[in-house]
Amino acid sequence: MRRLIALAAAATTVVALALVQSGAAGPGAGALGNFFFGPKLVRAEVVMNEAGVLHDYRVDRGKIRALAPGSLTLLEKDGTLVTVPVAAGATIRFEGMSVPFGRLRRGLVATTVRDGSAPATTVEATRR
Repeated sequence: MRRLIALAAAATTVVALALVQSGAAGPGAGALGNFFFGPKLVRAEVVMNEAGVLHDYRVDRGKIRALAPGSLTLLEKDGTLVTVPVAAGATIRFEGMSVPFGRLRRGLVATTVRDGSAPATTVEATRR
């Protein structure tokens, strides 16, 4: 049950970020979303209170440098190398399409979302 709640929370975060970026979250919100979560993003920490439970989401973005079963290593734009554990049931998307973890490759740009130190439940990858 706890894992299902964490997965739902991560999905909600990704949807909220997409709405903010598209401007659907309200007037002027798109500019704010693009400023914080646009192409300049290196990493972010988002703390949310969901139904009385605090979640400390970590968002990392960078080029995939290495892949291992259950984790990927990102080179972030500030030169930081971070190894992100990835949950077995994580949602993996490449260019907007759902794919298995095994489709990820070195050189792709990936954005991961995880709740605290838990494995990432969302990975969004693109060529650029």
